[in-house]
Amino acid sequence: MTARTTAQSSRPRRARPVAETNPPAKQSPKPSRGEDSSLASDIAERMEEEILRGRVRPGSRLDERELSDRYQVSRTPVREALQRLSASGLAVARGRQGLQVAQMSVADLLDALSVVAELEALACVQAARRITHEQRDVLRKAHEACGKAAISGDADAFYDANIDFHNAIAEACHNRVLQDELRRLSLKTAPYRRTITFQPGRMISSQLEHEQVLRAIIDNDAATAGTLMRNHLAMLSDGIADFLHFVRRSEHSGLFLENP
Repeated sequence: MTARTTAQSSRPRRARPVAETNPPAKQSPKPSRGEDSSLASDIAERMEEEILRGRVRPGSRLDERELSDRYQVSRTPVREALQRLSASGLAVARGRQGLQVAQMSVADLLDALSVVAELEALACVQAARRITHEQRDVLRKAHEACGKAAISGDADAFYDANIDFHNAIAEACHNRVLQDELRRLSLKTAPYRRTITFQPGRMISSQLEHEQVLRAIIDNDAATAGTLMRNHLAMLSDGIADFLHFVRRSEHSGLFLENP
């Protein structure tokens, strides 16, 4: 073997270039069943709050695609949320019109309001005995917010503050069973109670009634608090003729179920 041949054989061989491959694109993991259920619960609660606050009216169509776009989620949790609303009676199927927010007949509304009056009266009785110092402050702040809205004539702000006032009493009663029942009925009657807020003079008179209820609870006068709240809510039923007249000649005329 010559020296030249030996030198060539001793040279290190060049490694062949390895073909570059792009790493596989990462795919967004699909939500698990548990995540879908959690999303569905969150969406159901948000929809309930929109109904409670009057953002969504009875008779409004609940479109799966529209709700999916609004909440920026897939249709699966939206579909499950709608099923939950249907199971609770807050949503009903209306044939070709699809799923809608449930409407009440006048008779059912009157019956529901009478039950709500008794439940809220009981909540006041127990709140007067069980309310904490922190909850007194929450109740006062809600009452003050109602007052400011009433003075400015802001019916929407008054209605929101009014919900906070009644919710504060429910929280102060420390009765979970009562709270659950009140929540269920309030969701059904709230849109109708909201329309009363727009009647002339109702915000001011309601604020005066709230003041008496607040004082009785703060003074731990359970019997008086219950009676005052019952009378406060009885006004909703006693003035139903004026209420219906107002609804029928306003933009709220579509609230009621025509043929129950």
